[in-house]
Amino acid sequence: MVTIGLVLLAIAPPILFLIYIVRMDSVEPEPVKTVLRAVVLGAISVIPAAFIESVGLSSPIFKVGGFIGAGLQSFVVIAPVEEGVKLLVVMLFLWRSRNFNEENDGIVYTGAVAIGFAMLENVFYVVGNGFGNGIMRALTSIPLHTFTGVLMGYFIGLAKFAATGRIGKIAAGFFIAWLLHAVYDTFALSGTAAGLLIIPLVIMLVIFGVLHLKKGQLLSHKRWDGVSAGMRTPTDMPRPARGKGTWKIVIARFLFTVCAVFWALLIAGVVTDTKGKTSNTDALIGGVILTIVPVMIGIILEISRARQRKR
Repeated sequence: MVTIGLVLLAIAPPILFLIYIVRMDSVEPEPVKTVLRAVVLGAISVIPAAFIESVGLSSPIFKVGGFIGAGLQSFVVIAPVEEGVKLLVVMLFLWRSRNFNEENDGIVYTGAVAIGFAMLENVFYVVGNGFGNGIMRALTSIPLHTFTGVLMGYFIGLAKFAATGRIGKIAAGFFIAWLLHAVYDTFALSGTAAGLLIIPLVIMLVIFGVLHLKKGQLLSHKRWDGVSAGMRTPTDMPRPARGKGTWKIVIARFLFTVCAVFWALLIAGVVTDTKGKTSNTDALIGGVILTIVPVMIGIILEISRARQRKR
């Protein structure tokens, strides 16, 4: 009976957030079947995310404790993996859906995927840790997943109907979700007084999330006002201009930023690791191994972009 109560506590907050997002999508509502499909796919994405995180966090580099260690785990592994699998689900299974016919649908579908992810993850945490954990996660973790999904979805929706710069918009949405998620997890995992900063962070995130839900509504009105329901079909969307290579710059700079944050946190962790839990040599070698591939990819993309501009 206790387990049933814990499961209900775990799934109730995500369901309420899902209802709120769906109700905000009142101008051109999405089919319930498609929204539920997004939720289920989001829940399934917890499995590969958990596997990738367990492999990534097994590296000695991430054994540094305290605030620095929490930052390393959050910025380099947890946040990019979890936001990345959500984005992948949207792009693989929902982007080409005939029901994705307006900008606001990016918010609805990405939000639903994020809620599905949060729901299954929440079940594991709450059943394992009890009612207190369930209440705390209902007030913090669930809003985090929901509204990082909303923010990322807003940019995905813009990208879907953009003539150019689609990849840049998608990357911007992912970057915002990654950054906010990583900051949240750093505070939560630090085991320090910084954990109290979760509350103002979540409040800020909810405010911005609601504002973007309202922006999505306005975009719906702009697209559909004056168009009868029977005439609402997907707009013929112009393809991005080819050959400009903007996506190369976006990806390259993002990779460089992640690597720079990683090395800043790693060096700070080595310097402050007075207990000697991690060998400095092992940490530096591990850092090189983890960052050499993304750095090389970034350099190749930068060179390719530079050559394109000379043509």
